[in-house]
Amino acid sequence: MSLHKNKRLWQKHVLAENRRSIQGLLDTLCDEPVYTIMATGEEHRGKEAVAAFYSGLFEAVPDATFDLVNAFVAEDGVVEESVLRGTHQGVWMGVEASGRKIGLPLTIVFPMKNGQILGERMYFDMGTLMRCLGK
Repeated sequence: MSLHKNKRLWQKHVLAENRRSIQGLLDTLCDEPVYTIMATGEEHRGKEAVAAFYSGLFEAVPDATFDLVNAFVAEDGVVEESVLRGTHQGVWMGVEASGRKIGLPLTIVFPMKNGQILGERMYFDMGTLMRCLGK
C-alpha cells in the first residue's frame, strides 16, 4: 500500500476511536485482527474479541482520549506515539476503578496489508500504568 493510503486508513481508525464507534473501528480491520498488549502478553483475536477490548476500555475510561505525540507512516503500517488520558472509572487491566486520572504514554504499531489494519501491538510501561491507578 502507498504511504498516503496507510495514513488515511490509520486516520479513519483513529477518528472512529475518538467517536467511540466500535463498528467504525472494526471496519478498518482485516477479518481476523490480533490486538496484543505487549506489557502483559494479553491477546485479543478476531473482531468480536477486539470489540470486547474496546468496550471494556470505553466503559472503564469513558472520557478516554489518545493525545497524539507523533506518527510514523511506512509501506507496511503506521506507528503512533500518544498519551492515553482519562479517568479510571471501571475495571481495566485487572484493576478496580480508582477514580484517578490516567496519563499513560504508549506506542501503538498498526501493521497493514491490502488496505486493512491487521491489528495493534500496544507498548507501554506497566509500572507507569499502576502508578497512574494508585497501585
